[in-house]
Amino acid sequence: MDTTYEQRFSQNARRMRASEIRELLKLTQWPEVISFAGGLPNPAAFPTEELRGVIEHVMAEHAPDALQYGATEGHNKLRDAIARGMGIEHDTPQSIHNILITHGSQQALSLLSHVLLDPGDVVVTGAPSYLGALQTFRAFQAQIEGVALDESGMDVDLLEKKLRSLAEHKRLPKFIYLVPTFQNPSGVTIPLERRRRTYELLCEHDLLLIEDDPYGFLRYDGEKVPLFKSLDEQERVIYLSSFSKILAPGFRIAWMAAPESIVNKVCLAKQTQDLCSNTFAQYCIFEAMYHDILFPHIEQIIRIYRRKRDTMLAAMEQYLPDRARWNRPEGGLFVWVTLPPFINTLDMFAKAISNDVAYVAGQAFFPDGGGQNTMRLNFSHPSDEMIEEGVRRLANVIREEIEEKEKALEDELIGGF
Repeated sequence: MDTTYEQRFSQNARRMRASEIRELLKLTQWPEVISFAGGLPNPAAFPTEELRGVIEHVMAEHAPDALQYGATEGHNKLRDAIARGMGIEHDTPQSIHNILITHGSQQALSLLSHVLLDPGDVVVTGAPSYLGALQTFRAFQAQIEGVALDESGMDVDLLEKKLRSLAEHKRLPKFIYLVPTFQNPSGVTIPLERRRRTYELLCEHDLLLIEDDPYGFLRYDGEKVPLFKSLDEQERVIYLSSFSKILAPGFRIAWMAAPESIVNKVCLAKQTQDLCSNTFAQYCIFEAMYHDILFPHIEQIIRIYRRKRDTMLAAMEQYLPDRARWNRPEGGLFVWVTLPPFINTLDMFAKAISNDVAYVAGQAFFPDGGGQNTMRLNFSHPSDEMIEEGVRRLANVIREEIEEKEKALEDELIGGF
């Protein structure tokens, strides 16, 4: 039998391509490499002992139900706790019918794409934006339009121009996708007034917004900013969040808060994928909330990650060359670095790996191209000692790359005379 299967794949499968960035990141698994590349929580921050007690309680008291299939919408007690919690924490109380449990926010993005996007539909995102979302929208053959970010997130003036241009060409997007708080990859947060203006544009153009909020609880400085969902008077905002960054990613439990009609349609789509999310994990998370484990744990990881962020920023101040620029995120897991425009961080990646340090090259996060001189650094996963040493190694790589490129440019200029 011919073992070449390419002709058997669907057209959609034939369009699938491995992410060059994700392929490169396999190199970061070498034990000698200090990696700032992932977005992983620190294992030392997992509430291991508390969760052991929770798991024993679930097995002792709820095993027949927790080990069984569950409803596609999710465990009702967990859904209700989330619905009420959104009112308490975010001043946007929900009905249980507005809440759907998913296997991570990534599944939510896939399900929403399944029910909202047809091939050729437009989606507007930030430039840069979360790589997993870009890959998902492309998998559903969406046309992605990027809007540049500044130090306060998506530039709302540019967004207004973009939407007016798309409207003139009858190509308004099906939705706008944002990570408005401690954005992945840039770490920036959209302030309240800009959120209000963005929401006004949603209403003006009759659009939906997907608000992806995996990091919102991880604030280290500054004042809490209201969610887009809390501004939503016309049911235009689909809110996504997750327990991965605030409890344990291994549970793979996230949730969607959306208008009931959208939840119902997404629920039908979910039934074609997995029938239900991990029932046992949902029981464990509910018990962690019920027994007041979750929020004390969040306070603990905030202390840990604030220290790690400050360690990275101090090391960058000490070691990185003057030509490098970076932000000071008020929360989340990432620092965004910009190098001189003649530096290509994807080309520089091999040199970084040879010096046993890794990052994510920024251009992967730009839907329309660009960002060749940027990189994303994660501070949550490495130890404090590895952060300082890794930044020192990275600084040496950057300094050498700048010197080499400047010498090449000088030689080229001299050669032109």
